[in-house]
Parts: sequence; C-alpha cells; structure tokens
Amino acid sequence: MSIESVDEARWWIRVGVGDLMPVIEEGVRGWLRRDRRTVPVGTSAGADVVVLDPLVRGSRVLTAYEKPVVAFCPPQEQEVVAAVLAAGAYAFVPQNGHRQALMAAIVAAARTRTPHAGQPVPRLSHRERTALLWWLRSMTKASVARRMGVSPHTVDMYIKRIRAKYAALGLHLPTKADLLVRALADGLVEAEDLVAG
Repeated sequence: MSIESVDEARWWIRVGVGDLMPVIEEGVRGWLRRDRRTVPVGTSAGADVVVLDPLVRGSRVLTAYEKPVVAFCPPQEQEVVAAVLAAGAYAFVPQNGHRQALMAAIVAAARTRTPHAGQPVPRLSHRERTALLWWLRSMTKASVARRMGVSPHTVDMYIKRIRAKYAALGLHLPTKADLLVRALADGLVEAEDLVAG
C-alpha cells in the first residue's frame, strides 16, 4: 500500500482487531467502519495493521505478527509503555484517549509498515514540548505563537527542531498526524493533554 493510496483513500487500510475486551473491540470496529480510510477484517492474516491490547496475553504476542501493531491499552505507567514499544508495537494509544489518536496511529502504521522496535525518544526543551502540545491540539501555529508570546516563525522553528531530532533518530515524520502518533507513543504528550483547556 502506498502513502498515496492511504492519503487519497482509493484503498482501505485493512485492520485486524483482537485481544481487546468485547465492548472495546466492538467500539473500535465501529470506528473503523465509519472511517473512510479503514475496514475491519476478521483475522490478522489479511490485515495491513493490527490493533490489540498486548497486556491481555503478554507483549510476546507482538512478535507473532509480521505487520505493524498498534497497542490499544488502558493507560499505563511510562515503563509499561516503553516495554510494549520495545517489544515491537508501532505505537501505544491509551484507551481513554480520542478516536482520532487511534486512527492517526493506524494510518501512520500502514504508511511505514515497520514496527517501532523501541527507538530512543528525543529530548525536547520545555518550549519545544509546549509548542508541540498546543500545536497538536489542532491550534494553528499563529494561535500557538500568541499563547506562548512568540512569533509564528519561532513556533515553526520549534516544530522543525522536533522533526529534526526525530530525523536524527532515523524517523521521518512529515505530517502532523505522524508527529502526533510518535509523540503519543513516546510519551512526549498524553492523550488527555490534547483535550485539556
């Protein structure tokens, strides 16, 4: 599947869903059916991406898949998140987060088709982290600049620096969705922070 096919929605991303509580699985399948980019499939064999809770059967289950796995779990301590990512999950999305975070993780995983494999996390300055958080809340860079008391150019430089830090680790994150998924997976932002005032 090419990036273009995902972006233009000419092809659906086939998503296998498993190892979730039944009510959670039903909700995820509903989200997948309503999103024009995705379709749930019965098994992981025909899937492009797999969504599961590795804590149900243990993180060893992640190595059984030859496709990206998005871990969709109850909120966990950072050490657990790091262990799940190190075990091979592409991204970790907490179940108390927004549907958009899960969908962004699925789309990003379909684009890369490679697991996270425990990449190191870049160090961000306080200002970089603040700019990233507010920008990921769907604010414009101009709005973020006003809130931070800096110019839009400065906010743009913060975001470029964050992307450069990821690039130095071998991760190319060209879109806001890519950066959102990675920042959530790496614990640089929390899902609940994205909706806070």
